[in-house]
Amino acid sequence: MIKLILWLMFLIPWASLLFMDRASIRKYMPVALLATVLNSIVNQLAWTYHWWTFNMTLFPWDKTMPLFTVYGVFLVGTMWIFRFTFRKFWVFFIVNMLVDAFYGFGLTVLLNTMGVRSNGTITPIQNLLLMTCIGLILYAFQLWYEGVIGGRENTRKASADERAKSPRPRVGSKAKAR
Repeated sequence: MIKLILWLMFLIPWASLLFMDRASIRKYMPVALLATVLNSIVNQLAWTYHWWTFNMTLFPWDKTMPLFTVYGVFLVGTMWIFRFTFRKFWVFFIVNMLVDAFYGFGLTVLLNTMGVRSNGTITPIQNLLLMTCIGLILYAFQLWYEGVIGGRENTRKASADERAKSPRPRVGSKAKAR
């Protein structure tokens, strides 16, 4: 029964993408993949420093990075959070904190009770702070990816402003003037 719950925790998020438009999937997949990389690193640190331990996973080889969380709930959940909250920083921040608090104080307790996971040396508050920092990194990445900070959008605006101020005639304007 526990394996079924773990499989559902992996498959249901992926099935939920049937309800997200393709443009949003394309737009937010890069930040979701970054979330997966960062969560993979955090889980490797957790394994090494005994922050927590997964006693039961879907496969024998995914004890350091449980497939059902890193590649399921976190990856797809990141896309949904960004889909509804991106460009509204405080809404993003609050929703991200609530989801991280639910995971840290609710879902982990359930997983511990089921014997899937065991607490280690990290406290739920420390875990919440860690996940909040990851959320802020992801938000900054998405801003950069869309060119809002240090990228294309600023370059395009500067180029348009320079063209507007330029006294040079456009190509072909001499032909029309003659």
